[in-house]
Amino acid sequence: MKRLSAWLSSALLLMLALPVGAQEVDEDLPDESYAAEIYAAEAAEVDPAEYATLAREGQGDVWSCASCHGAKGEGNGNIPRLAGLSSGYIAKQLNAYAEGVRINHNMQYVADKLTQKEMLGLARYYAEMEAPSAAEAELGGDLERGRELANHGDWDIEVPACYSCHGSSAWGVEQAFPSLAAQQPTYTYAQLAAWTDGRRKNSPLMLMQGIAHALSDADKRAVADYLATLPAPPAEDSINE
Repeated sequence: MKRLSAWLSSALLLMLALPVGAQEVDEDLPDESYAAEIYAAEAAEVDPAEYATLAREGQGDVWSCASCHGAKGEGNGNIPRLAGLSSGYIAKQLNAYAEGVRINHNMQYVADKLTQKEMLGLARYYAEMEAPSAAEAELGGDLERGRELANHGDWDIEVPACYSCHGSSAWGVEQAFPSLAAQQPTYTYAQLAAWTDGRRKNSPLMLMQGIAHALSDADKRAVADYLATLPAPPAEDSINE
């Protein structure tokens, strides 16, 4: 928890540098600060093996996760990679879909039919999955510009480095800051666009809204393509050892 607090303190400092509009927290949203940590603690009490069939084959009206996200959780196109994301982050997103805080009709349909224990089991199942990258640059983005944004940011437009919150390998930090490495670039780009136009607004401290607004369309493509070229994250157990 001390490590998370340190990262949240850093994130707060970054938030103070963002445009004023990006700092306005929606009072109707749940407290985002520690939600991922809480879900991760709950997921630790669930056996992911019990939910492997649900992930691979689905159950009743619930589609299999693999039917969209791939057999190895690698994702495809605008469907994200799940393998190696933290259990707390995945569970938090599933709850956000179920509550209508994050909007995607397919995911809302699925999440609404899952029990809390199923969400936690699926979250841990994918967090502990290690899979090679299936992503590659495909948006025509400037990879050098993407590298610069990821490593150093651009303070002329008040954008911090991706690595400052998501880790020096972009493999994520603790539970709240997800891995960006080897993520499908179309998905990354789509999420940056969603934060820009308000379709997504569930990032801790509203950080991503301000960052996405500051990035041009070309910057969004550049950083999405660059992050797709990075090595895939290891499974969650390996990260936490």
